[in-house]
Amino acid sequence: MLDPKDVRFKLDPDLHAAMAVLADADCKDLGEFVRDLVEREVRRRVLTARVITERTSRLGISGNAGD
Repeated sequence: MLDPKDVRFKLDPDLHAAMAVLADADCKDLGEFVRDLVEREVRRRVLTARVITERTSRLGISGNAGD
């Protein structure tokens, strides 16, 4: 397995505090909570992209601007 990659970002202090409360409620540290949250969202978006690609290809729409 490859080593995990690091991501850093800034967050509004109020949202950071709320996120810390949510992480604590889930018995996770903040890093684990954020990782799980981001992974779920990325997986959801990739699945959505796959569904869109399947459905539009059935309509004859490839998404390739050169077609």
